[in-house]
Amino acid sequence: MRLTALILSLIILLPGCMSDDEEEEISYNGRDLGGSETHQFTLEDAQGPLWNLSDQEGKVVILVFMFTRCDNTCPVTSQNIKMVQDTLTDEELAKISIVSVTVDWRHDSPSELRNWTEERGYDWPHLTGSKESLDPVYENYGVFPLEEEDDSDEGYTVAHPSPTYILDTNLKGRVVWSDYDFPIDLFVEDVRTVLDNY
Repeated sequence: MRLTALILSLIILLPGCMSDDEEEEISYNGRDLGGSETHQFTLEDAQGPLWNLSDQEGKVVILVFMFTRCDNTCPVTSQNIKMVQDTLTDEELAKISIVSVTVDWRHDSPSELRNWTEERGYDWPHLTGSKESLDPVYENYGVFPLEEEDDSDEGYTVAHPSPTYILDTNLKGRVVWSDYDFPIDLFVEDVRTVLDNY
C-alpha cells in the first residue's frame, strides 16, 4: 500500500519536474523565422547620414518596406507601425529601432522621404539608395518590387510584397508578417515576446 502511494506520488510529480527542465516553447502570431540569419545593409537615411543595420545590434528592429507614392497598401502598413509605436511604452521603445526602406528608388530621394514623413508625423528613419544598394536588400528580404506603367506623372507605380520583419537584439530574424494590414494587438504581442526573450 505504501509502495503504491509512493509510485502514484512520483507519477504525479514527474511531469512537473520534466516541464521545469524543458525550455518553454516560444510562439508567435506572425510567421516564426526561427532566428534566421539576416542580410546586413547600409543605406541613405532621409535625414542625411548613412544608416547601418549592424549599428542596431542590441535593439529589436522592426523593418518595413514602402514607398511614398503608394496609395493603397503602404499607408495602411505605415499607419499600423505608428499605432504599434503609440502602443508600446517609452521603456519598450528605448529598446526598439523602427526603420522603413523604400521600394521606389527612382522617386524616393531623401528630400521626398523627408517631406512624406514630416507630413504624416512618422519619426523613424526612412531609407533609400541606389538600385545597386537596394537590390540585395529586396532579394534577401523577399520584397522584389516590380515597376508597372500607369498614368501618374512618373509614368509608373511599384507592385511589391509588404513583409514587416521583427529582428532580435542579435539581428536574427524572429517574425515576419506578410499581410500589409496586420492586427496591431497581435503584432505588439510578437514585439514584446521578442523583447522578453532575446
